[in-house]
Amino acid sequence: MRRIINFLLILLVFTNKIHAYELDEITTLSNEQVTITGAVTRNKYENKIFAYLGIPFAKPPVGELRWKAPRGVEFQGQISANNNPNRCVQISNFYDSIDGISGGEIIGEEDCLYLNVYVSEKALKSKKKLPVMFWIHGGGNTWGYSASNLFVSGDFVLDHEIVLVTTNYRLGPFGWFKNDALNYNSDYVLDKSANFGTLDLVKSLEWVREHIGLFNGDEKNITIFGESAGGRNVISLMSAPQSKDLFERGIAQSGYLGSDSLDFAINDERAGSKGFLIAKLKEKTSLTDEEINKKILDKNFVSKFLLDLTSEEIIKYYRVDEDTEGLIDVPDVLPDDIVIPNKGIYGVFRDGEMHDKPMIFGTTRDEDKLFMFMNDTFVNRPLNFLSWISNDLSFIVTPKDRNYYDIYAKYMAQSWRHGAVVLPSRFMSNNKSSKVYAYRFDWDEQPSYFGIDLPVLLGAAHAMEIPFVFKNASLLGESGDYISSIIYDEDNRQVDLALSDEIGEYWVNFAYDGNPNNFPYDKTTKWLNWDSKNNIERFIVLDTSNDKGIAMFNNTDSADSILQGLASENIKLSEKCYVIDKMFARTTLTSNEVDDIYESFMNGKCPR
Repeated sequence: MRRIINFLLILLVFTNKIHAYELDEITTLSNEQVTITGAVTRNKYENKIFAYLGIPFAKPPVGELRWKAPRGVEFQGQISANNNPNRCVQISNFYDSIDGISGGEIIGEEDCLYLNVYVSEKALKSKKKLPVMFWIHGGGNTWGYSASNLFVSGDFVLDHEIVLVTTNYRLGPFGWFKNDALNYNSDYVLDKSANFGTLDLVKSLEWVREHIGLFNGDEKNITIFGESAGGRNVISLMSAPQSKDLFERGIAQSGYLGSDSLDFAINDERAGSKGFLIAKLKEKTSLTDEEINKKILDKNFVSKFLLDLTSEEIIKYYRVDEDTEGLIDVPDVLPDDIVIPNKGIYGVFRDGEMHDKPMIFGTTRDEDKLFMFMNDTFVNRPLNFLSWISNDLSFIVTPKDRNYYDIYAKYMAQSWRHGAVVLPSRFMSNNKSSKVYAYRFDWDEQPSYFGIDLPVLLGAAHAMEIPFVFKNASLLGESGDYISSIIYDEDNRQVDLALSDEIGEYWVNFAYDGNPNNFPYDKTTKWLNWDSKNNIERFIVLDTSNDKGIAMFNNTDSADSILQGLASENIKLSEKCYVIDKMFARTTLTSNEVDDIYESFMNGKCPR
């Protein structure tokens, strides 16, 4: 049964085994500067996918380059690109067992700044330059991988004349870290940023602008898209001055406007760099507390001490956040006034200072059910007492309280949608001329299995849209994995694939010219834009013909309606307060704004 659970949750894993492809069938491209050899990774429909893997877009961020802005690397000479790249340093969890990796292990390398290019044989031979779709993986900015089969195992690249780029970027404390001793004497302003992971994405986009023409990509037509933290990174790039001229439009799938504060990044008791530094000094030296307090003021000492730490010594300090099923709790996307303005991402969007580019914002209908599914706060494990027979039995779960399970999921998803779709769509359509489109993904047609009611427990959970966007091997029934048949009903295969085709065509149309409706695919259901300026707020629902189908709906949600709806639910006050607390954990709102909500909600009955 554990194998079943692992597959269900692979939708958030974004992982894949690192391996080299056999070179019995290769593909080679060259110009005056470089000759690059890739591999054929898929052959279907009298077409092939050519993959150029593990291309370095920056120097390895190791040694003195740790916690520095990425440095460029020459793209020249003979390059063998048939190896999947290193993962970036991260902590594995039980989701990774599908790759033979145990949970709780430190995996990956600091030398990880590589990207991958995928293009079909037919697209490569096209006489016109093709749109580039630049994918940013999710994983809370602490975990994930650019070469996951979740993205690259299916037919998306075969079906469409586009060039797909997937990229790594530094994760966790290697990607976002603030300590005033680091780079204090550097003459390069970007070294003084705290957003090294964001700068990796910028550097990767710079590489694409310069070199994607070799792969028949149009360097003047780049669409960035990503899911979860990848969606938030799309929004970050919409806020960063360094990325303004590096892409034409973006798609944020389940992204959000949040950014942590520098104060949090430095002074938070558990996640801040000051506490980290003190803990490591106590661990590795015999200094007294008084001596440590003096040492942390010595920038030369602190800088050398931090750079001398191993990657294992750094990442093992951070705790795993139980609410996010294995992601470590670290600051990320920091308003340093270099990459992210002081007002943060939310402030940038609120004040209309984001880049003026067409955007798609969307969420799934039941976002938090992915995290609730294995959270003991919400589920029972009725066979856990038999775990001495097999640990797998502890992964058979049922809701503790079906009504509360559904209510919690409903309001957490609504609040996520409000922050990830409604607010950014309003801010952009009120302040910019570029069109904005919104969606909600509603597919929830998993079968029940061994008493696990998957449509109830998972539904249209976080990341469920990804296999449909990429038409991956699991959705196609080609993964060779027994578990795939559990999540996707063979009887519904063609209906599911039809929805995948529709979604892929909308995404590709948008990548061609910023309009999801007409070219190169003429869509039957027209996706109308969101226009708050004229009081027209609408979104498209993406579902199969077995259910809602694809249709436009008017937005009726607001912050007030969400809070009023929760207040009226027939659940305990303590349960309502728990929902409110989770809604505003690490919120984008100011402390005063949150105080006002707590005071007004249920007449102030929920303590903050």
